[in-house]
Amino acid sequence: MNKNVITLFLLLGLTNISFQAITQNELSIRYFGQIRIESQLSYSFFTGPDAADFSTSINGFGSGILDIFGIRASSDIVEVGSENFYLSLGAGFSVKKYRLAKNLIFLGPQSSIAFCVPDPVPTHDYGSGFFSYGKSKIITTSFYFPVDLNLAAGKNVLVTAGGYLDVNLTARYKMKYLVGEDKVKEIIRSSEFSNFNPNPAIFGINATIFHKKLGYGLSASYSLTPFFKAGMGPDIHEARISASYSIKNLRNSIMKKE
Repeated sequence: MNKNVITLFLLLGLTNISFQAITQNELSIRYFGQIRIESQLSYSFFTGPDAADFSTSINGFGSGILDIFGIRASSDIVEVGSENFYLSLGAGFSVKKYRLAKNLIFLGPQSSIAFCVPDPVPTHDYGSGFFSYGKSKIITTSFYFPVDLNLAAGKNVLVTAGGYLDVNLTARYKMKYLVGEDKVKEIIRSSEFSNFNPNPAIFGINATIFHKKLGYGLSASYSLTPFFKAGMGPDIHEARISASYSIKNLRNSIMKKE
């Protein structure tokens, strides 16, 4: 069965369960409730048949486990249910970075299929240290729309599970390496990277556990839709684990600033 169809059935099942539970509790509709943020201490990587070629590295800033400039944040637009059990629909923005352990060269589509191979030029020195100049990195930006079932487990713990839609805005590939003592930077910008068939929309599933008193939690997500269009590029799926998940009440945050 198609993975997108499976995702749809899962979301419909979660929605049905939530409304059955909601009808047994006090029903309310709230707007612009929570802000959900994933940033530092996050690790983005790929899975799938071709994931070995796209294995990610934690070396360097701005990618991997020190994803300082990567973020996925959203605000709950609508929350339906009780205070302890509710369904939320959110909208936000996502910047994800994948620093590749292998330094790949993307080749133009051949018969509508995009290929990539390890950089064959031996004089390209990418380095291997934490502060090395060299790197190969995929960077994506997208609009992010999560749908979550939220359950308060006790006074301080919030558990969520659901799905999401990423609508791609940009996707680019950056290579930096040394040739002797000369620094070289090559960028495949979004307009050109689109020729390599990245998926314009990605459906996935996510789950979180958040401790209200600590103010932090754990989150994980997995894309059921492949990163590249099926049959038109490498077969890989995005995944992300974050130990810096936070939730803040939007109304309370605004009132504190006033």
